[in-house]
Order: sequence, then structure tokens, then C-alpha cells
Amino acid sequence: MKKNKIIIFILIAIIIVLGLVILLRDNDVTTKEYSNDDIKITYDSTWKLVDDKEFSLEHKKSKSTFTVVSKEVEDNYIDTDLSDVIKDIVFDIESQNEVFVLIDTEDNISEEYDGYSYLYEKDNEQVLVNIYKKDSKLVIAYYSASYEYFDVVLDSVDSMLKSLEIKSGIDN
Repeated sequence: MKKNKIIIFILIAIIIVLGLVILLRDNDVTTKEYSNDDIKITYDSTWKLVDDKEFSLEHKKSKSTFTVVSKEVEDNYIDTDLSDVIKDIVFDIESQNEVFVLIDTEDNISEEYDGYSYLYEKDNEQVLVNIYKKDSKLVIAYYSASYEYFDVVLDSVDSMLKSLEIKSGIDN
């Protein structure tokens, strides 16, 4: 009887140790940094870099996508607030993506940059579009995920968006 209790205790201890090893291995998330002439951003290792010219990531488990595109604005828009041109930008995005249905909007999304956020539904997925402007740079970040994963991966996306640094020729 005493032998059986010892064996059961050893088996339980082994199961607990194996469980901890698996749990720690699954949570072994590291951060990486991406930088080009326009942006600098930090992302975690749950994402895979798909295109480094146009910063584009794919989430390894959910297959969600996150892309950041940067454009130079025309000279006459450098000193213009984003609020003055946001309607034109959103019109362009929506006309290129006619299946988008607007769910929510938010302004003043960044402490550092002029920024707006738009949440859309499209078929069986949700798309978050954040638009930022700094000096001569217009930066658009797209996050797309199925309904099942949108909220699950959103914390990681928020972390990337908070780390986003927009570079410009004015203060480089």
C-alpha cells in the first residue's frame, strides 16, 4: 500500500513537471524589431515576417495578417492636419474594399501622432485600419483576422501599434 502511494506521488510529480515544461515552452515569446526609412516597430515571435519591403506579418497560429504601409504626402499636405484629409483617405480605402461594412471609428488614437482608427466587417472577418500622419509621412496599419481570432490576437496588435515609430526627414 505504501509503495502504491509513492508510485502515485512520483507519477503526479512527473505530470506536473512535464506540464510546466510544456507551458513554459509555449510561452517562449521573444520580441523582434523591424526598421526601414519610414517606420520602426516591435513585434513578437508569434508573428512571421512575410514581406519586409511593405512591413507585412502573418500570425503563426491564427493566420491573421498585419501590414503597415507608409507613403509620402504631397508637398501641399505636409502642414495639413490629418483631420482635414481623413475623409478622402477613408473614401479611397472604402472604395477599394467595397465589401467593408463600417462598425466603429475612433480619433485621437495616438499620443504622438495624428491618428484615426476604423473597424470594419468583411465576410467572416474583421479589419482594423489605423491611419497616422507625421510631417510628410502617412502611415496606414491594417489588421485582418477571422471573427474567431480577432480579439485573441488584438493585444499583440495593440502592442505593435503602441511601439510604432514614424520616421520623417524633418527630425531624423
